[in-house]
Amino acid sequence: MTDFLGKLPYLFYKNAADLIVGYDGSMPFHLFLKERYRENKNWGSKDRKRYRACCYHFWRNAVGVSRHNTLEILQYLQTHFPAPNHTNNPEILSESITKVNAESRTDADLPPYSAYTPLLSRTVSVDNLTSWFQTEPWVWLRAIAGKEQQVAKKLEQLEITLLAKHNGIFAVSAQANLDPITQQGIAYIQDIGSQHAMDWQNTPLKALCTPDHRIWDCCAGAGGKSITLLQNHPQSHVECSDIRSNILENLQKRFQSLQLKVPKTRVCNLESEAPSQSYDIVMADVPCSGSGTWRRNPENLHFFTAPEIAIYANKQYKIMNNLANTIKTGGYLVYLTCSVFQAENEGNVHQFLANHPQYQLIEEGFCGGQQEGGDYIYRAIIQKIKG
Repeated sequence: MTDFLGKLPYLFYKNAADLIVGYDGSMPFHLFLKERYRENKNWGSKDRKRYRACCYHFWRNAVGVSRHNTLEILQYLQTHFPAPNHTNNPEILSESITKVNAESRTDADLPPYSAYTPLLSRTVSVDNLTSWFQTEPWVWLRAIAGKEQQVAKKLEQLEITLLAKHNGIFAVSAQANLDPITQQGIAYIQDIGSQHAMDWQNTPLKALCTPDHRIWDCCAGAGGKSITLLQNHPQSHVECSDIRSNILENLQKRFQSLQLKVPKTRVCNLESEAPSQSYDIVMADVPCSGSGTWRRNPENLHFFTAPEIAIYANKQYKIMNNLANTIKTGGYLVYLTCSVFQAENEGNVHQFLANHPQYQLIEEGFCGGQQEGGDYIYRAIIQKIKG
C-alpha cells in the first residue's frame, strides 16, 4: 500500500483497545468518545480523529474479535489499522482503511450479519450487508421546500463538500458540521431511505394525501417522517402520536423550528391500547431492532443477540393488531421498520394478513439500502378491502 507506511505507536493502539473494552453499550459510542476526550485533554484534534477512525474500524470489521479481550483487540488493530503517511483527511483515511482491510482480511474474520443469515429478509444478503456496513454512511440533508438555493449557498460558504445532490437533498460526509444550517430552520437531517419511504408519488396512498383525508403517524417519534411526508405531499392532513410525551414535545419544537404547521399530537400506548378513532391512512414506524441502520452505529451489532428479534417482532405485532380497527374500509396501513430481519418485516406482515382477511397486501420491499447509499427501511402497504 502506498497510502500507509509503518505503524502508529504502541501506546496509540493500547489506548484504542482500552476505549473499546471500556465501552458498555449504554450510550452511542460517539458520545462515549466525547466523554473520554474530555478526560484526556492532551489528545489533540489529530489524535482524536485517529482514535475515532481506529475504533470505528474495529466496530465495522472485527466481528469475530471479542470486544472484552484487550490483547485480542490490540493485536487486531496493530494488524489491520496502519498509520497514514500523508493525509489527515478523515474521508480519505476511511476509504484507504477500507482498502487495507479488504486486502488483509483472513479466514478468521467474520462478515457482519453472518450470524443472522437464516433470519434475514428475503431480499437482503450477507454479502450486500457486508459492503454496506463496512463503509461510513453519508449524512443526508433535506432542504425545506423553497429553501434549496439557500441551503446550497450555506453549504458552499461552510466549505462542505457535496457527495451527492438531487431535488433539494444533499449528501455530505458524516464529519461535516451541519448545525449552522439545521439551527437556521432551513433544512433537516434524515437518511435517504426514510425519505424514499415517505415518497408516495407512485402508490395509491397519494390519492389520500388531501385535506379531506386523515393520516395518523402513530409511532411518530420526533416527527421526521411526518415532516418529509408533508414536504412530498403538502396537502396532507397528518396527526401524530407516540408513547413518550417528551418526544412529542420535541416533535412540536421541531415543526416550529422549521416553520411548519404543528400537527395535532397525543400520547398513545399501542401495545396495550386499541384507539377508537378511524383514519384513511395509518403510518406505523414501529419500534424495531434498528438492524437496517447499524452502519451508522456499528457498535450496536456487537451488543445485539438473536433472541431480541422475537421480542421486537412480538411488540410490533401487538401494535399492528391494535391498529386493525382504526383504518377505514378502502384505507391503508403503512408498516415501516428499519430492520433487515424477516420476523420484523414480512413475517409480521404475512401473519397480520393471515389473521385479518379484510386486508390485502399492495406492495412491500426496502427503501434505501446499499444501492441508494442509505439505511434499509422496510415498507409494506396494506389495504383494508372490506369492513
